[in-house]
Amino acid sequence: AVVSTQSTGAQRATNAQYHHPEVTGRVTVLKLEESAGDIGWDTFTLDYDLAGGPLTVIVNEDSRETYLCIFRMLWKTKRIEHGLKRVWENTVTWSRVLPHLSRDIAPLRHLVNMVNNEMQHFISQVQYYINFEVLECSWKELEGAVDTAENLDHIIDAHKKFVSVVSERLMLNEEHRAVMEKLYKVFSHAINFIAEYDDASDMLKTHEIVRRERETAIQSNTDKGGWGTNAAKEEAGRAEDMEFRERLAFISQNFGTIREGFAACLGDLLSALSREQDDTVKFLSLRIDFNEFYRGHLAVK
Repeated sequence: AVVSTQSTGAQRATNAQYHHPEVTGRVTVLKLEESAGDIGWDTFTLDYDLAGGPLTVIVNEDSRETYLCIFRMLWKTKRIEHGLKRVWENTVTWSRVLPHLSRDIAPLRHLVNMVNNEMQHFISQVQYYINFEVLECSWKELEGAVDTAENLDHIIDAHKKFVSVVSERLMLNEEHRAVMEKLYKVFSHAINFIAEYDDASDMLKTHEIVRRERETAIQSNTDKGGWGTNAAKEEAGRAEDMEFRERLAFISQNFGTIREGFAACLGDLLSALSREQDDTVKFLSLRIDFNEFYRGHLAVK
């Protein structure tokens, strides 16, 4: 019920609000079978209920499955886009939110920004490709075919062609399964980066509180005319800072590993895309690696 309410609210916040209620009212939430480790993003998808309507003559079950696959791909890219945007928004506030750690976390912040920028470039190019190079162009062709159709059979054939072209260019068919798996491996590295960032951010906030309380205690003792600290407290503070720096090094290493894995999987994807026969699909590799950065990265490897 909550997800359905959110879906309705989202429709009202977009151009979908101007469609006839008969159109928007058929958008439903389809709950998926949950697997271990799934979170909210993974447990549902949007569906379009055509039951009892004349469109079932044109949009059969196979076409409906294709539309669900398209939505799941769009949903995955939107999830990554949203997560990377949140990473950037949080990181730019570190100097203000984590003032006691600013010197220690400067290298980590630089690394996070580099990884985030690389992933944002990738996901924005994939989204552009899906929305404009594939869906918009194919939809325009479908509209033209429907406008010139002389009978229902012509419309059915035009829709079949539309679904076939979209499936081919979005690599949803069986022939492109290997390429799709490579794409989703790249997605998984981006999702892992976002999850790792959230854990790291929680750790940094916790240690910021520790240092702030330590500094406040020293200032309070000094204001009372006593020693700000003592040998035992200093030793405990040094131990806490040492443990923090070790955890910081471990987190940086994890981010570096994710970055390397992301680059390697992206290189595999680009290599596979460059061998595609369809020029539209091949063009995706040129958009992502327009300056041959990843090709040079693989050559060095």
